Amino acid sequence: MQIKLYKALYRNLVSYASVAGVDESALQKYFIPEGNTSSDSILFRLCSSLQNSGMMRNSIKFNDTDTTYRDIVKKVLFSFDANKAAATYTDWESIYNAMLTGGITDNGIKDKKESNWEKYCRGLNDGLRFMTVGNGEKIIKDLVAVSELTEKELRDISIISNQIHGLGLPLTCDWLKECGCTWLAKPDVHINGVVKYLKADEKLKDEDVIKLMFSWAETVKLSGEDKDATA
Repeated sequence: MQIKLYKALYRNLVSYASVAGVDESALQKYFIPEGNTSSDSILFRLCSSLQNSGMMRNSIKFNDTDTTYRDIVKKVLFSFDANKAAATYTDWESIYNAMLTGGITDNGIKDKKESNWEKYCRGLNDGLRFMTVGNGEKIIKDLVAVSELTEKELRDISIISNQIHGLGLPLTCDWLKECGCTWLAKPDVHINGVVKYLKADEKLKDEDVIKLMFSWAETVKLSGEDKDATA
């Protein structure tokens, strides 16, 4: 059933892509991580993933066609130099103030609830500490080198998600897969919905979905249907 479903989904994807003017050859680039394990790329991908929850992207605009806000973030973080940024900013407020000085507009300031930009800067500060003080770059490089999903990898992902404000498990997976963890799928609300339907189990957790997507990819590879299939 998994192979048959994979083939049907892939055919549909190719069809939908063609409507958008993307042929099958060009579609392949979307199956490849956008970043790598260089320090600046890891931080860049964090900046991208950290804004991918709810309506955050409408405020942060890191991946917008208009690169104004991304350019400000890049300047504040010294072209995504984690070590220099961590040494310059002592807390999230200093990052936030640098963003305001750089030209971002925070329309969500409230007395009792953090704004999206405050949340984002808290996450960036935690991410900088994780990368520089918490040996995060090596941890991520080790995860990218993995080819099998075990309980250890799931624990590592969970630990990372709990260290960075606003990230959570799905966005941690989003971050890691774009750094090169091709064995990892982001358990977002859409994928979770599909998997829960397929398994007829509404109680499945994110970790269960991660395991199933890895297993599905391995099944597709071993079948010979697509030897390069990734989660």
